[in-house]
Amino acid sequence: KELTTSAKKTKKNGDGKKNGDGNGNGNSTNNSNDALEFKPLTLKQIRTKIIKLKDRVPTVPPSGIDASDKEAVRLWASTMQAVIEEFNLLLCCVSAATYKWGTDRSGAADQNLGLLSSELGNAQDQITTSITPRLTNVLAPVVDLVNCETITTKDEKTGVETKVNKFRTEENDPAFVHLCRVILCRNAAMLRHVFLTNVNKIAQCVEDYLKATKKDGNNSRTFAY
Repeated sequence: KELTTSAKKTKKNGDGKKNGDGNGNGNSTNNSNDALEFKPLTLKQIRTKIIKLKDRVPTVPPSGIDASDKEAVRLWASTMQAVIEEFNLLLCCVSAATYKWGTDRSGAADQNLGLLSSELGNAQDQITTSITPRLTNVLAPVVDLVNCETITTKDEKTGVETKVNKFRTEENDPAFVHLCRVILCRNAAMLRHVFLTNVNKIAQCVEDYLKATKKDGNNSRTFAY
């Protein structure tokens, strides 16, 4: 592929400043409104969103996924990867949803929070070690930039030769990439099962944590993480 670069100039207003309020803050009002409208997710909201992710997990045909169909394999892997990314981001919101200064928590609250944190970490570890690498091997294989064609032209008047090299990306090890697709297709049903199992477990853990917190008398106060 040939790469072309171009330079563009940005036209400024007559006063030499970009569009805005004259101080480079054209979007300051909108940004302030967004900040005022923002509300962090509660633990119940996080749990609800995590449960809804199950509907977006890609299914596996009864006959399995055909490893020779590269597009179908990549589509399944990319869909699963997107769901896992949102799952991890939702877990990141748990810290803010359960925050409270340490000295304001009881011993039981500390223990409940420790159990929740342990289960969240365990779920992420299983997904990271068992699912993510298999998806990455298919979606982002190692590639090399190779010179596929060289065109030489010569100016008859000056005698100057000009060479134009065309490059393209090629898979570093096509056999390994194919093997990764085969492995992903062979284990697709179980990869899906592992993810859904951890989603169900996290939903149950959050529910148990909320019950334990209420029992401890902290239901009317902000949680801590």
